[in-house]
Amino acid sequence: MATAKAPCDISVIGRVIYQEQILPTLSPSDKGKVIYIDVHTGGYEIDADECAAMVRFMERFPNTVGWSERVGYPYVHKFGYFDASRDNDG
Repeated sequence: MATAKAPCDISVIGRVIYQEQILPTLSPSDKGKVIYIDVHTGGYEIDADECAAMVRFMERFPNTVGWSERVGYPYVHKFGYFDASRDNDG
């Protein structure tokens, strides 16, 4: 059984899974969608509707540790000014 990870470990693991395993399989039409990633298995759910993706993720991966990303952007949510033209997945 996997042990709980420290928050910094979760972010590093989630980001690596996203960058190395998931991002190369996504298409330009996925930009802006939210993805929830199981940091233990690499399994994920993706949807333009963040709540729909989260509900499917929680049903598919109950009691897991998850990480979320917004495809093509550096943050899932924005607070204040953000230059949306900046491409951070390049």
